[in-house]
Amino acid sequence: MPQKKKIQKAKATFHAKSLARLRARTREKGQKLKALGEVLEAAFDALHEGILVIDGEMNVLVLNGYMRDLLGIAGEYEGKKCYQVIQGSLIPCRGVSCRRVMLTGKGEEEELVLLVGGEKRVFEVKTYPWSLETGTRGVIRTFSDITHRRAIEELKVLEGVSRYMAHTVRNAVMPLGGYLRIVAKECLGGKGNPYVRMMQDSLMDLEEAVNEYTDFIRAKGEHVYEPVDLMEVIQLLPGLVKGDECKKVGLERYLGALELSFRIVPASFVTKGSKPLFKEGLLYMVKGAHQACSDFCPVSGSLSIEAEVKGATLELVAHLRGVEVPEGVLVTMFQPWAPTTEEPAFHHWSIAIFNEVVRRHGGHLVVRREEGSTFFQASFAKKYVQ
Repeated sequence: MPQKKKIQKAKATFHAKSLARLRARTREKGQKLKALGEVLEAAFDALHEGILVIDGEMNVLVLNGYMRDLLGIAGEYEGKKCYQVIQGSLIPCRGVSCRRVMLTGKGEEEELVLLVGGEKRVFEVKTYPWSLETGTRGVIRTFSDITHRRAIEELKVLEGVSRYMAHTVRNAVMPLGGYLRIVAKECLGGKGNPYVRMMQDSLMDLEEAVNEYTDFIRAKGEHVYEPVDLMEVIQLLPGLVKGDECKKVGLERYLGALELSFRIVPASFVTKGSKPLFKEGLLYMVKGAHQACSDFCPVSGSLSIEAEVKGATLELVAHLRGVEVPEGVLVTMFQPWAPTTEEPAFHHWSIAIFNEVVRRHGGHLVVRREEGSTFFQASFAKKYVQ
């Protein structure tokens, strides 16, 4: 074989081996990139916040599992416009930060309200720019659900307003009682006048309503939760209804209308909660039963409170005998602001407060009625509340 052909063959062999090595390195890099992509995808899907990556044309490149589950997306989404995927719209969003971030290269934060499952949810959205050496660019957006945080903030505002209103009403009501007694003595022939009594009762109703509403807002707010023995608190209840504690919730106004009895089986039931809040909730349970008797009891009734730990569950039952609460009121007891036209209304907040306290301690409250009786049944499981 001539020398020239040997050289050409050697070069061809060298190029072939080089090409083979290059292909092998390319395959290896491709496998590493694929593995890295799978790791990143798994990491994105593990996050409890939304991740959205779009290109300069607003096409969706990445949508992590949180956002897919949130938006109910089961099919293909790559290549679709982000406003089609997120908002379900055919028209680009106005005033959205994506374009500004691409132009300025600076990240932005904003709040967006999205309709999820027919419910409005508030998200904190952060938008960051990204670009490649090839000139391709786009943005990464993160979505954090802050609906609960905003609700808590609104409740704090309502709590502040409620306290202000309660303070204002008390300042107005307290001297009115004295003025009524003066009017009764000087003008109406004595405080036994029925109209004076009616006005005094109305003033007490007004002050009580403001106090209950304030306590309801406070019960829904934030509290310091720590390990607490719920049964230990329940065993204090017979003494609480006879002491000064009942005055804090306005229970003393109703005492005596019902025969009270207790059957509390000594035990321990430790979970995470707030002892002061749970104590207040129990007193509102007793007060709610008395209010139901006042509204719907044609004759005298009785209230028996039973508590017992059964395995991993604490059962607390208040049995109101002689009082059969109308069917239409059983639900509105939890939301006394809801009007009802078919059945007599129950516009006290006590059971709504008790329900919120039960829920805050990992429990579930059911109000049911039987012939001649109404039951307030709260069940607690041994779990920590959020």
